[in-house]
Amino acid sequence: MNNRPGLQLARVAGFPVYLAPSWFVIAALVVVLFAPQVEVSAGLRPPQTYLVAAAYALLLLASVLVHELAHAFTARAVGLPVEQVVADLWGGHTQFSQEAPDPGRSALVAVAGPLSNAVLAGIGVLVLPGTDGEVTRLLVVAGIYANAFVAAFNLAPGLPLDGGRLVEAAVWAVSRRRWAGTLVAGWCGRVVAAGVVLWLVLLPLLDNRRPTAFGVVWAVLVAGLLWRGASGAVELGQVLRSAQRLDLGSYLEPARALPLASTGWRPAPSGGHVVALDEHGRPVGILRMQDAMRHVGGQQAPGPQTPLSAVMTVLPSVVVVPADLSGEGVLRTLATNGAHVLVAVDPTGHVVGVADAQRLAHALTGRP
Repeated sequence: MNNRPGLQLARVAGFPVYLAPSWFVIAALVVVLFAPQVEVSAGLRPPQTYLVAAAYALLLLASVLVHELAHAFTARAVGLPVEQVVADLWGGHTQFSQEAPDPGRSALVAVAGPLSNAVLAGIGVLVLPGTDGEVTRLLVVAGIYANAFVAAFNLAPGLPLDGGRLVEAAVWAVSRRRWAGTLVAGWCGRVVAAGVVLWLVLLPLLDNRRPTAFGVVWAVLVAGLLWRGASGAVELGQVLRSAQRLDLGSYLEPARALPLASTGWRPAPSGGHVVALDEHGRPVGILRMQDAMRHVGGQQAPGPQTPLSAVMTVLPSVVVVPADLSGEGVLRTLATNGAHVLVAVDPTGHVVGVADAQRLAHALTGRP
């Protein structure tokens, strides 16, 4: 099964760089909107105007990739693994295998992207006096403005923008609570989303100017994207806050471990579930206490030599965790594994209990 997000452009420092199909939508929009400006500024006629506009779309793509690669290389430099870089409809994103463990590294990774665009804008300013030809000059000027805008807009103080990461890191550093930073930055992101609508739609109306249809559509799309990302951050902050109060021990049900071939699975006086271990000592199944009692009390009870493997429920995915796991450790376990059951072990590796993953998820999110 192919899970690639699009066309792989390259592999840089071990991670792939992709171009998502949705990028061609924004590229086409850039060409359509920029071509008339080329006609006015450079005196060209179609189809030359569209070729120049297409060149501008490619320059924007290069700026996006520089932005995301700046995030990626900074993350690698501070010890964070990078999975992939993707250019898509809304610009691009860099996917990491894990979150930054401290606010300092999170802030460094966040600021690297806008800083790279500021550097590109500065380079454009330096080379502009030496450019020859209306087309070249137009592309350089457009690149300067585009990179300057991307740098400034990404520093807006709200998630999911890079500036929101800086707000999150600052609150995290002061409060020593990551969830507090995520919540504050998420709510700030909602304010930024509302500000986009105010800027592009309401301000022109207050100034007795009629906003363009394109401006209204673009404002709604951008604000909607920002609002959705900010709302996701608020929800994540709430989950992180709940995780701080979560103790795995409170959700453990007693259990003992037996080999697959064992015939001693019948309910013990002390009760508890039975975890089945394969020949390597790995949990592969479970016999819940209520199921064991039903087997024993049924009209066709299994014989005394019936092995555990014949009555257990196979577990396609099992996660073994320390019995004293708590807080974000439980959250990370649930987020990175698809197991329905967590098998808890003591410091010596002996099974002491099991926890239902769905019950834990409900405790974290408040939803089944």
